[in-house]
Amino acid sequence: MAEKNLPYIEPTIRTIAGTLVTASGVVLYYDYSLIAFVTLFFVSLNLAQSGLTRFCLMELLLRKMGFRSELDEIRDLNQAMAATEAEAASNLETLNMVNEVVVGVSSDLTLHRASKPIEVLLGTGAETVVGMPITDVVHDVDRPLVRAALSKLFTAPADSATVRFRLAPKGPNDLWVEGKFVRRAPSGGGSVEIRGVLRDITESHLQEQRIVHMALHDALTGLPNRVLLEDRMQQALNESEREGVKCAVIFVDLDNFKQVNDVYGHKAGDQLLVEVTQALTANLRKCDTLARWGGDEFVILLPKIGGLEDLKRKADRLAAAVRAHLEEKNADYDVTLSLGGALYPDDARTAENLLIQADKALFFAKSQGRNNAQMFAEMSSNDLGYRDVDFTADFAAAVKNDLIQVHYQPIVDAHTHLPVGMEALARWQDPQYGWVSPATFIPMAETLGVIERLGQSVLEQALRQFSSCEKDLARNMFLSINVSNRQLVSNTFVPDLMRSIERHSVNPQSIKLEMTESVALLGIERARELLIQLSEAGFMLSLDDFGTGYSSLSYLHDLPVHEIKIDASFVRRVHTEAGRVLLRTITDLGHAMKMNVVAEGVETKECADVLTDMGVDMLQGYYFKRPGPKEECLAYVASCRGSLETQI
Repeated sequence: MAEKNLPYIEPTIRTIAGTLVTASGVVLYYDYSLIAFVTLFFVSLNLAQSGLTRFCLMELLLRKMGFRSELDEIRDLNQAMAATEAEAASNLETLNMVNEVVVGVSSDLTLHRASKPIEVLLGTGAETVVGMPITDVVHDVDRPLVRAALSKLFTAPADSATVRFRLAPKGPNDLWVEGKFVRRAPSGGGSVEIRGVLRDITESHLQEQRIVHMALHDALTGLPNRVLLEDRMQQALNESEREGVKCAVIFVDLDNFKQVNDVYGHKAGDQLLVEVTQALTANLRKCDTLARWGGDEFVILLPKIGGLEDLKRKADRLAAAVRAHLEEKNADYDVTLSLGGALYPDDARTAENLLIQADKALFFAKSQGRNNAQMFAEMSSNDLGYRDVDFTADFAAAVKNDLIQVHYQPIVDAHTHLPVGMEALARWQDPQYGWVSPATFIPMAETLGVIERLGQSVLEQALRQFSSCEKDLARNMFLSINVSNRQLVSNTFVPDLMRSIERHSVNPQSIKLEMTESVALLGIERARELLIQLSEAGFMLSLDDFGTGYSSLSYLHDLPVHEIKIDASFVRRVHTEAGRVLLRTITDLGHAMKMNVVAEGVETKECADVLTDMGVDMLQGYYFKRPGPKEECLAYVASCRGSLETQI
């Protein structure tokens, strides 16, 4: 019986004894000696029968009176321990279900405990790994990291640590885990140990790597993008500074890439970029970096390069390698490379300036007809194209920022000299060089591949300005706009043009589209298809610079054009017999084909009279009005009409 019940034994015995004597009906009066006798007798009898029957009458009576026995307490303790063990088993079973491994690590980094899921991670049971250093199950590369993290737990104030590492390989793919460890000191004393949980994070780790890769690489080619390139450039420049060596950057641009997209489609353009990437990568060192700068431009970073001559040889080899690769692939398109290179520290002392100098060299390579490599060092030392490259860069920026202006030149009736139309002409005023002739910047736009952007800018400005004055002085006049082959070949040109016409509320019948005879280079069938589409939409069509193009007479009758414009180079020969014969032949040919004939470049009254006598329908040139802003052109139109009204 528990010690806490001892003070109550004597009254309890009295009660029991009294109860027994009264119940026997023998004696109603008793004393303590009798009580003691009866009690001893009852206890002896209870012990004897409980030994035989395993049933204790005294325990039952005591429990009825609210007392607890030691057996009750032992039973409760056993039940509590069983519940605790069941809960621990349940928790362990749950951990096993989520494949998280519970480990125990001693101060010498030996594994002395590991839960069952260790078999999933390592392919072997706990009995195999328990007793060995935990670093034995870690990948060789990550062992120093894990050893340092766990050792620090035994010495540093921090009592927990989280570390990611790879397990020792059991196959071709790495298995990444995240380990969370805590330092634990046993409550009853003993050595400090580390408890930890290992969780498989391979999938999430690979997903994070994919996200990081996407942020730093181009989606199409898989090459580093600008962000990663700039980081590697800074590393290369720092290395060059420390070791006293040179490094270089090469800008690479694909010539005629826009045409590939327009003619063969964007899928073909994407495939071309992939092929060029493969060719360039195959001819670079492991320490080199090939990055996609954007569009059809690439940047190559070359650490530890010998010098200028080494850079020039490298650029030439890369261009030749790309050509050979495309020929081997039997590509349907002819694509060459323009390259511009710059050296560190000779040409620039920062990564940003090095890229600027290489870009200038690339611009100069394009201006030299493309398909060549130029080095910034040669440009600056010999003044070779140094002015030209800045000039070219200024023009490219002007086109990009829509700084090209539109001027207008009247087109007059050959007999009345009254304005019947006006031609929109691109004009560029450079802050440094002033007004630049179209004869200079139009070929530059072709070379740089911005002629389409230039043409679209002029078209938009002209339609907007013509719309604002069409209902006033420009009524009953046509607007003539030049269209390049690069614009025509674009699949979006016609729908974009129709949207612009609708946006500015201009009648297509008042718009004349001028294109050069080289439109035939698109192929007669393709050219006819485009021109028929434009003609059916209501536009007038004119062949500009007639006589200077491609096999004019062989295809003229196949193209649905309404007008031919005699090139100014022929008009200037009007004072020679041979020149007049040629002019009359072109005029008669145009009329025979039921086309109007316009002569441009008319600079004198004598020239205008001769052309009128030949039957030319319209005239254009400095004799009537030089190109100027819209206001000047409209003032000229107003003065001509006022003069006519005065005569009437």
